[in-house]
Amino acid sequence: MDGNEMSVALENRVFNRRSGMGGGRMGCTLITGFLGSGKTTLLRHLLDHRGDLRLAVLVNEFAASDVDSLLLDSARLNSAFNLSTVSLTHGCACCDVRGPFRESLLRIVDSKHNFDCLLIETSGLAKPEKLVAVLEEVGIHLDLTVAVVDAESLEKIIKLDIVKKQLEHVDLVLLNKCDLASLSQVADAEDILERVTGGAKVVRSQFCKVPLDLVVDTSKIEVLNLVNEECSVPPVLSHEALPKMAFRGDMHQNLSVHISYSELDNQPLVVDGRDNSKSQQYGIPFDVSFQSAAFESEDPLSLAFFQSKVLRRINSTGGLLRVKGILCFSEDRESQFVFQWSGLKRVEAVSGRPWDGARKSCLVLIGIDKSKLDDIIAQMLQSIDFVRRSPIENLLYKEYARTFCNKVTSDGRFKDPSLEKEPFVLFGLRGSPLRGIKEAHLNTALMRIVNGKGNIFLTATTSGQEYNLQILFDEGSDPDNAWNEIRLAAKAVISKLCKNFCPCRSELAIHVH
Repeated sequence: MDGNEMSVALENRVFNRRSGMGGGRMGCTLITGFLGSGKTTLLRHLLDHRGDLRLAVLVNEFAASDVDSLLLDSARLNSAFNLSTVSLTHGCACCDVRGPFRESLLRIVDSKHNFDCLLIETSGLAKPEKLVAVLEEVGIHLDLTVAVVDAESLEKIIKLDIVKKQLEHVDLVLLNKCDLASLSQVADAEDILERVTGGAKVVRSQFCKVPLDLVVDTSKIEVLNLVNEECSVPPVLSHEALPKMAFRGDMHQNLSVHISYSELDNQPLVVDGRDNSKSQQYGIPFDVSFQSAAFESEDPLSLAFFQSKVLRRINSTGGLLRVKGILCFSEDRESQFVFQWSGLKRVEAVSGRPWDGARKSCLVLIGIDKSKLDDIIAQMLQSIDFVRRSPIENLLYKEYARTFCNKVTSDGRFKDPSLEKEPFVLFGLRGSPLRGIKEAHLNTALMRIVNGKGNIFLTATTSGQEYNLQILFDEGSDPDNAWNEIRLAAKAVISKLCKNFCPCRSELAIHVH
């Protein structure tokens, strides 16, 4: 082969990245699962570990606000390709597979970027069976259908028709949140999945941390080890408008706040083939209409008010299924907090990414009772008013903070606390990287346990390898009670994560007290 022929061959390899796929057809992984199971977490994990793969992503949200594009930071990723990001809201991609959704698939297929694979995340209320035919029509091959399942809640929701539909014809089930479930719950969930799916492969996971090639069929993709390409080829997320649901907006006489609602009508939940429209089981009526409320505000919220009022209302609201979004707090306006709520055992607010553009809170709530969603929205509005009429400076918090810092300093399991981000107190458990005990794992687990009890609200901040917890004291706080609860939770976390280490090998284990 002469020099020109070699150049042409190399060019073909570079620009026809799917040369190993028959006919050059793009492969697709369909990701489904009920609300709060971890689908977006899986997408973020795949995008963070994609190597040099070009991944196109379609995300659907049952809400009037496309909060998933904020959580996945799609505007920044798309800008690398000079692509615009439009909103995929008010609907379910699997309910309306013609029109805009089909057009977005065609644009991806015809894209000059020559993507290796398409990832589609359906809404948590989607029935994905209608997608397959449309994918075939536009020339996309469905490689895998992956269902993400919450290990702890599966037994409670498996009789819902919508959940059964999501588990039909799946190739792989990620049994997620195994860290929150007991061994018996995990075993029972595996038995249920084997029966419902007809023996599909089930993989246990925490935070959906699984190998890329488990979810993306890389065997059909010729992955090139080009120099520096690992960081030079970002993924792209495409969001397409699908106006399917009933929609109405409400400005609440505040130009800086926008509140909108979506509703999924005529969606009866059939249980075991019977129409139990007047019944209720597992806390969800069978004749339910799912409701979604989107709260957007250019004004910052008060974290002190949020943790003492809003969060407690969220935790006590029956029929609430999911809350997620980006929040701006007046106590730390420079940071955007990613908030996730999918039940008491999964409550978190993590900062670490700076704002890209104007600061704006955007929160989506999904439930089965609009009036209860309205109650939470009303609390959010009060949080904004609280910032306007209350000064951030509070001398009482400083006394509480010093008391708390002294207690943390006296416990060798914790790093030295810091007040460098007033009014927050920064603290956290010490990790042991040489023994495989990462600081992030310890402090994430500690935050889950403490926040799950609902008495204290810890946030977190990340920077590189640093993972610190934050606590904010207000007038209703008790630093002694807060420390006692955190201390006992730390004992449980360390005992669980360090149980395989002998005291002579792990300084963490000997500090359990």
